[in-house]
Amino acid sequence: MSTTEKSGEEIVTYSELLEQIDDEEAELDRERALYGNCDTDTCTYSQGYVKRQALFVCITCYKNGNEQFAGICAACAYHCHQNHEVNELYTRRFFRCDCGNSKFPNQPCKICPNKDPENTANKYDDNFRGLYCTCKRPYPDKESPTDEDTMLQCMICEDWFHSQHLGVPLPMEENESDQMDMICQTCVNKHPFLSHYDESRAVTSPPVENNAVASSTPLCLLSSNSGNVNSNELHTIFLRDGWRKRLCRCDQCCKLYDDVNLTVVFNDDDAVQEYEKQALAKSENLDGDKLLADSLKGLDHVKKLEVLQGINDFKKSLGDFLRGKANGDGVLTAGDVTTFFAGLQEKRKEQQRTTFMPPDSCKF
Repeated sequence: MSTTEKSGEEIVTYSELLEQIDDEEAELDRERALYGNCDTDTCTYSQGYVKRQALFVCITCYKNGNEQFAGICAACAYHCHQNHEVNELYTRRFFRCDCGNSKFPNQPCKICPNKDPENTANKYDDNFRGLYCTCKRPYPDKESPTDEDTMLQCMICEDWFHSQHLGVPLPMEENESDQMDMICQTCVNKHPFLSHYDESRAVTSPPVENNAVASSTPLCLLSSNSGNVNSNELHTIFLRDGWRKRLCRCDQCCKLYDDVNLTVVFNDDDAVQEYEKQALAKSENLDGDKLLADSLKGLDHVKKLEVLQGINDFKKSLGDFLRGKANGDGVLTAGDVTTFFAGLQEKRKEQQRTTFMPPDSCKF
């Protein structure tokens, strides 16, 4: 955030303050998109291999438990691994919570203690020991000269990569690249047919709905492309929104997707964007007034009134303060902030001096 000088004191403009608030709200939206579907009180183990969920890795337990790869759900990260070093993997598909099983010999699950010794269908990679990308470095990397490099997740292997290590330039501005799906070079080498869908290639694949209507036995949409792909030309690819509808759905390609276990990945409901959409919708349906009411249940009548009055006073005072700055010189200094909160504290003390409050033992 840019700053100017006034009487030797650092200041920010009112518009810069609003910009910072917008940035914080954007980060909040990201957290809502990740955690909106999470129940932080219930371990997901009983749900089996969850189609997609927020997943975490406890580095503390990894280092203290024979260095075994393991993943935990949001509830276990919160309840069972408090005060541990926990890494967020964002989301993973078809994973069952490992917390408390044989991979955690010294850390039982506090929520769901009865679990199988191992989840044999879980898939692990170096992310589960805190290393990412082809460079196998931690994130954030304390030894990196900069922390501004964008991290992108491959939508097939679900590993995370630095944008500078993808082997190709980002197809657009870095701050917009997260609007596209990325498939890393390793996965493209493993499944060369994916290179035909690279956005940099001239592939004219109509949506699958139109393709299905045209014929009961649709022609292969890749037949017009060169059959053999030069392995030297395989590289990381980017796919724009709606790319799943542009995939060929002929019998031969569908069999190929099954054979290489990609059918589920190519379904619309597997998209991370769909998970985020559902999570945001769920979080927006939360009743803020109800959450506040629930948090006040344990308080007596007098203290409830105190809390509610304090919230209303703060909201009104903050609004008056910001409007005054906007209508005045339009800048906000550290001294202004200190004065604002000092004024709130003085107002609170004055209320306590002039208002009779019955003791806690008083019964209504």
